[in-house]
Amino acid sequence: KMTQLDLSYNAIHAEGASALAGALGRMDKMTHLNLGYNAIYIGGAAALAGALGRMDKMTQLDLTDNTLCAEGAASLAGALGRMDKLTKLNLSHNHLKLEGAAALADALGRMDKMTELNLSDNELRAEGA
Repeated sequence: KMTQLDLSYNAIHAEGASALAGALGRMDKMTHLNLGYNAIYIGGAAALAGALGRMDKMTQLDLTDNTLCAEGAASLAGALGRMDKLTKLNLSHNHLKLEGAAALADALGRMDKMTELNLSDNELRAEGA
């Protein structure tokens, strides 16, 4: 069974993320997933949320530079909160802003195995830190 998948820099957009979500939901051994730089936007985040929430062995997730915005972060928050083995999460360059940080705060607070979190270049400002 597949444990690592790197589809970064493929411009899959929201449509590709939606198509991928069904397959990802069946990959129950996946530990590393990189979907960075794919322009999945808010709709792609919403489509992926259900699948990601079922990937309970995931230790590393990279969603860098996908323009998720606060709405995408809110869609992913529940799934991320269920990923209790996650040690590395990269959500950099996603225009999360204060609202996105707030949407993720509860989920991130429950991730007690997290050793690396990258939220750089999200315009969080002091209030979002």
